[in-house]
Amino acid sequence: MTRLSSDIEAVLQESGLPWRIEKGARHHKVIVGTQFAGILPRGSTGYSNTAGRAHKNIIAQIRRAIRKQKEATP
Repeated sequence: MTRLSSDIEAVLQESGLPWRIEKGARHHKVIVGTQFAGILPRGSTGYSNTAGRAHKNIIAQIRRAIRKQKEATP
């Protein structure tokens, strides 16, 4: 399993929804509830040390998936 940065993990934990990381051929897939949220690169460094725009984008994608899941449930 890939190492997650603390802020990505915090967003996932705070959601209150079930989430998982699935191993793909070239990336790890972030699944929130039943919604695909985004991808994390595979590699020896994991995703814990990535910064910048890509890091902000994956956090935004995860938040968007969380919002969709919460809107879909009554």
